[in-house]
Amino acid sequence: MNRKKRVCLSPLHLTLFLIVYLVDILLLLALRGYFFLVLAVLLTVFMPLSFCVSWRLAGYVTGSIACALPPEQRTIRQNEQVTVLFTITNKSWLCALSGTWPFLAGNSFYQTVNQQKLVLSIPPHGKKQFQMTVTVTNLGRIYFACQTFFITDLLGIFKIHTDCAMECSFYVLPKANTAANTRLPETYLSMTGLSESPRKGSDYTEVSDVRAYRPGDRPRDIHWKLSARQNELMVKERTSLSDSEQILLLLLPPEKEKAEKLLREGYSKIVSMLQHRTAVRLLVWDDTAFTFKAHSCTSTDELDAAYCEIFQAALCTHNSGLIQQYMKNCFPQLEAYLCLTQKQDTVELEICTNG
Repeated sequence: MNRKKRVCLSPLHLTLFLIVYLVDILLLLALRGYFFLVLAVLLTVFMPLSFCVSWRLAGYVTGSIACALPPEQRTIRQNEQVTVLFTITNKSWLCALSGTWPFLAGNSFYQTVNQQKLVLSIPPHGKKQFQMTVTVTNLGRIYFACQTFFITDLLGIFKIHTDCAMECSFYVLPKANTAANTRLPETYLSMTGLSESPRKGSDYTEVSDVRAYRPGDRPRDIHWKLSARQNELMVKERTSLSDSEQILLLLLPPEKEKAEKLLREGYSKIVSMLQHRTAVRLLVWDDTAFTFKAHSCTSTDELDAAYCEIFQAALCTHNSGLIQQYMKNCFPQLEAYLCLTQKQDTVELEICTNG
């Protein structure tokens, strides 16, 4: 197998080996015993042999990291346990007493990372597994990744480094608190209408059906391409999103503790809204695309999928001091919207006027 490998020496073990070797040579010259002669031959042969075995073995060893979750499920709830399984596979009949896999365990959402080290012996032509059970307390995308490993030869002098691609990840979602207060401000219901705007891209509606033209229909709703094929005017029927969904802006703070609290308590509030048959269009700022990402949530499964997509990018890309100004620029036809924000020690739903 062609894999990139490099060699590092252990100065301590190399020094000890040279001392033993030189002492044996001096004793052989002084005493001329067969024991010291045989030992000198063994030391002379064993050192390059040990290196060759480790070098060859490094090309056959592969590994993987997997999370013990049901198939196609990559989410757990906060404070639940998950088992991470490390599997080392050796396709050759060679072996090693020590193989080391330095790996990273981190949260890509909060951009935190810890360095860990896994040391396992490598059996000949077989597998070696190691299970690690972790309890995750923070929300986000948790990952375990290893990009390199090294095998130490039997003398401990040589370390053969080689690259690998071992990684697994899963998402940590909040637990819903059904006691969360999600009562909408009464004044909000009268402010959710969207004003008409002739500007391109400002129609905040969705097409629900296509039908034949009737007198009084707006010219802007005519489906011109379909009308050309049907030889009659066809009109797109539209449904206003303000009537079917509550527009909810997730205003994430840059601090980890505050963001954690807002995401956790905000999740419970949104779940309660969905249980009361209130559909939510969740808006989250994405600084990399410099626009808002919209997530239509009509069920807890869609809300979980929205949270997973939010966790794919770092927290720093979801906050900006000009978000409300961006809302006005991106949605000029929106008169008002709900904002999930943190006020002192509480997470609240408040009304924001878009103007």
